[in-house]
Amino acid sequence: MLAEVWELLAYLKPSQNNTILFEGERGLDEYQIIRQYFSGIGSHYLKEQGIKLSIGDDAAVIDIPQGKESVQSIDTSLSGVHFFDWMHPRDIAYRAVAIALSDLAACGATPSWYMLSITINNVSHKWLNSFREGLEDISEEYKIPLIGGDTTKGSLSVTVQVGGYVDIGKSISRKGAKVGDLIFITGFIGEAAKELKYLKEKSKILEARTSCYLRPKVRISVGEELREVASAGIDISDGLIQDLNHICDINEVGANVYLEDIPCSKEETIKAEFINEGDDYEICFTTHFSKKESIFQISQKLEVPITEIGKIIDGSGVNVISRSGQHINLTHGYKHF
Repeated sequence: MLAEVWELLAYLKPSQNNTILFEGERGLDEYQIIRQYFSGIGSHYLKEQGIKLSIGDDAAVIDIPQGKESVQSIDTSLSGVHFFDWMHPRDIAYRAVAIALSDLAACGATPSWYMLSITINNVSHKWLNSFREGLEDISEEYKIPLIGGDTTKGSLSVTVQVGGYVDIGKSISRKGAKVGDLIFITGFIGEAAKELKYLKEKSKILEARTSCYLRPKVRISVGEELREVASAGIDISDGLIQDLNHICDINEVGANVYLEDIPCSKEETIKAEFINEGDDYEICFTTHFSKKESIFQISQKLEVPITEIGKIIDGSGVNVISRSGQHINLTHGYKHF
């Protein structure tokens, strides 16, 4: 049953004088680029995801399933800031969509579609073909179509808008943590930061399929399971302590986090160095202590590590405490401005 139809504007609509230049090759206008490199990605999921109109029209029209709420998020990735221009374009595309989907995972939403706005110039046809392959990879992995966007000429940047659904009243937000709640986190912290350091130094070649920096694993399935048990949640993009502090601020509480309990597959010296650097895209969440067993059952069911790392307390800010009781001073995470 059709609950609501959204018309999403600014939709892969060409502007004037927007010919994209190619390295040593003939330029293409925006219509040609859209048709050749961005049409048909994940199109076999359009009907399944309730997409009535998509690429090729002025706007997308989407059915919202009965009993569902729409959840949307948007992320921009800039060359030299969020990724390196010498990275494989297939990984640039995959990563840009994945980090946007991570916000949906933290809200407990099931993804349904995505849009892409890309600014490019002086790239090759080979580059765009590879970029398309990355979009196809993530469309297949999460069964979502590319339904629109925008292209323009300029310095390389990628903006991705994602949309999904959650049962009415079941979304997870940053608000809801209470004194006494336990703090959990999925996966491992600091691995992406360590990989990023190696990438910057170009001292290590990473395999994209196993790289948590190039291809972060979005915890969609975990988020879906947490809808019934999490009191608050956030995706870890800017650093564990900084992002957990957002939960503390909005709920006017504090948090004690125990250093040795933070899940990291490396030795402690590495943990302290990379723990708050960001790019983890794991989910940090809180829950009532009575739900602890349910959390471990979810972990076992999905075969995803979920670790208890601390507790919500009366107070403010995040305290990182060692086993000896020493308070550890960690630098704040990534700053956007």
